[in-house]
Parts: sequence; structure tokens; C-alpha cells
Amino acid sequence: MRGAGRWFRRQAIGNLCCLAIALGGSLPGCDSAGKDVRSDSDGKTRITQLLRLYKAYYDRNKKGPPDEQTLREFGNKLTAEERASVLISDDIDKLFTSPRDKQKYVIRYNQKLEPTGPMRGIAWEAQGEEGRRYVALSNGYVEEYREEAAKEYMK
Repeated sequence: MRGAGRWFRRQAIGNLCCLAIALGGSLPGCDSAGKDVRSDSDGKTRITQLLRLYKAYYDRNKKGPPDEQTLREFGNKLTAEERASVLISDDIDKLFTSPRDKQKYVIRYNQKLEPTGPMRGIAWEAQGEEGRRYVALSNGYVEEYREEAAKEYMK
């Protein structure tokens, strides 16, 4: 009977780890590569929220924001409910800086967001980390690319 208890605990821990990963989070020790999971996770989360803010502006105005100031003002004017509905944090100003390289994201303004059109970078990290950058794409996804591949989307 004790063997069944151990099996159950292992199963529960495995399921919990998988659930945390599926929900976009992580548990301490779940990264076998020894990377700082929090930094990577925060980096991807922040640029994803920036892309969601850009998309919210695009959806409301039928065009991309013309500049950073306009996008910031738009974000700061959203109600708490509107921010929650598009899954962005209350601290709009924080969204414009990468937690990994501590620099402002490079943002391409006045862009169309076309899920089926040609994939372009809408925003990306200025330096990134260890030769890799997060890139927010016009199809609504955020991916981490090696420097050479990232340049293809930054053209």
C-alpha cells in the first residue's frame, strides 16, 4: 500500500508541474537547463502584454499607434476592466522596457496586425540576452529567436 502512496504523490507532483507550465508559469526546479526561469518568463510576459496593448489600440482605431506617447496614453486611459479584458497589467509604463536587457523595446509603429499576412516584428528587445531576443510578431505571437533569425523579423 505504501508503494501506491508514493506513486500517487509522484503523479500529483508531475501533474502540478505540467499544469504550471501549461498556464504559462513555472515551479522552482522545473527548468533542467539551470536558466533563470523568472527572467525569461518575465521577459516574454512583458513583451506579450505590450503586443496585446498594441493590438487593443489597433482593434479600437483600425490602425497601429503612430508613436510611443500615443500608445502609452491609450494604455493609461484604459479602465481596470478593459486592461483585464486584454490581459495587460496596470503598470503601463513598465511594459515598454525589457526586464532582461533593461532597455526599451524597439517598437515598429503604424503597422497592421494581420494574423494571415506576412509575419513581421512589431516589437523586440534592443539587446536581448545571451544572443537571443524576444520578438512580438504581427500574427500575435511572441517568440525568442537567436540573433540571426531575429534580424529577419526586424527588417
